[in-house]
Amino acid sequence: MVELKKITWENFEQCLSLGVTDNQQDFVEDNVYALAQAYVAATNDKFPPIAYAIYNDESVVGIVILVHKYAKDSKYYHENCYEVVSFMIGLQYQGKGYGKEAFAKVIDVIKTFPEGKAKAICLSYDPHNDTARHLYASYGFIETGVINDLGEVVARLPITV
Repeated sequence: MVELKKITWENFEQCLSLGVTDNQQDFVEDNVYALAQAYVAATNDKFPPIAYAIYNDESVVGIVILVHKYAKDSKYYHENCYEVVSFMIGLQYQGKGYGKEAFAKVIDVIKTFPEGKAKAICLSYDPHNDTARHLYASYGFIETGVINDLGEVVARLPITV
């Protein structure tokens, strides 16, 4: 069973050890970089990160990092939203349905509004990343027509509770 658990000292090394295929490296930041960004955000930004290890039973299979953004502070999102900053499933765990199941859990967590109310879930992905596009579209994400500074497609999903 897939579940999200806080990243702690007990699972930190497992989170760092996860990698992706060579052709996915252009689409996903290394977990060391993603967690370093989360640390910098936690100590400097008005958008505290929400970081989870994705577990299947006792194994860490991926990570997800979220932030709650306010429309007035965002260049690409014109409403209060939760942004999925990083979402990855480790190479050895891909193709087993963990990503789809984990993303459903991510949406469930966001719907509890852990850092305050928001109207949507927003994210971005490389336009060549068909796997991400199909995963997010399967949950109802719609591309906004905006391309961010990284050249990524911006998509959103209204939050309904």
